[in-house]
Amino acid sequence: MSKGQEKFIELENVNRRYTLGDHTIDALNNINFTIYKEEFIMVMGPSGSGKSTLINVMAGLEPPSAGTVRIHESDLSTLKDRELCNLRRHKLGFVFQFFNLHPILSAIENVELPMLISGIKRQQREPRALELLRLVNLENRRHHLPHELSGGEKQRIGIARSLANDPEVILADEPTGDLDSAIGNEIMDLLRSLNQTHKKTIVCVTHDEAMLKSGMRLIKMEDGFIISDSYL
Repeated sequence: MSKGQEKFIELENVNRRYTLGDHTIDALNNINFTIYKEEFIMVMGPSGSGKSTLINVMAGLEPPSAGTVRIHESDLSTLKDRELCNLRRHKLGFVFQFFNLHPILSAIENVELPMLISGIKRQQREPRALELLRLVNLENRRHHLPHELSGGEKQRIGIARSLANDPEVILADEPTGDLDSAIGNEIMDLLRSLNQTHKKTIVCVTHDEAMLKSGMRLIKMEDGFIISDSYL
């Protein structure tokens, strides 16, 4: 049973195969599932199970070797590069394990960057970035460079940046993987708030069962297969 009835991302018979010399690696095998609006989905599995590949394929960052990926009922294989880029820019937000902040940009400039790329004028970018820094409780660190921030602060900046263009879905790949458990829990609480209060759909890859909470949808992967899909 889905939290919301409106479909957002659909994967149908998706496979992803890599060829390395004489060897082939099946990173995804016959993946079928649908992500509905306002769900909080955790994707778990051991290293090499296909979790990150799944995120990349559902975001259109990697094409499937077979099968169909749809976002808002648009088949990604039919979109031109510019259309696919625009879809990602405005519908999806990304949070990374190692933050991926630009080292020479301040916190507020990092948050503004997706808006700058989207052509939004500075008069609009700055108030929006400040609003997002308040949301993650880091307005007072807006002029600090990444090397002046703690790991937890960097990830909060990363989450604020992911929200810059007001996406419907946040894709988070091991967002707590480089943090201690206490700070990791704070980051997960922030993501839960975005889901429950701000109605963002969250898809979060993790290997840490301690991050699981009641109400989440849990997808378990192994050797490129989905081995279970249930609600907690």
